[in-house]
Amino acid sequence: DTSAVGSENAGPSPERIAAVQAISKPDTGDAGADEYTYGFRLWDAGFYPEARQQLTGFIEAYPDHRLITYGRNLLGRAFLDDGMAEEAARWFLRNYQADRTARRASDSLLYLAESMIAMNDDRRACIALAEFGETYPAIATGRLADQYESNRRKVTCE
Repeated sequence: DTSAVGSENAGPSPERIAAVQAISKPDTGDAGADEYTYGFRLWDAGFYPEARQQLTGFIEAYPDHRLITYGRNLLGRAFLDDGMAEEAARWFLRNYQADRTARRASDSLLYLAESMIAMNDDRRACIALAEFGETYPAIATGRLADQYESNRRKVTCE
């Protein structure tokens, strides 16, 4: 079957275009929130390249929006979930460093560790996990406890 040869360079299939177009973009009157939510919906449906494009546009257009920490974190997830750990790590670190008290800063630090694990960089993963546990003890034993423990089991830290 040679029909697939070169098809990757031809762009998305008509089926993929139709599936992406079937995902509705909200219109709530908060344009920034609508842009973020559409990016979330794309990510949630597994359309990672489209989600990355959408979320990058949101971040560039609305750098001071109340959802910016969610947008940067989700952009990292859209890279990580697509097997692009190095690019994901950049976004998780950027989001964490931008405001360590932001709603998704803790998530980004934990996903930074996950990105480092995916890149086989145990040293940096251990640093991120230690900082997560020290900086966010309530979250490490609460909302993100399962993910935190799962990541800790994947590496041997001193």
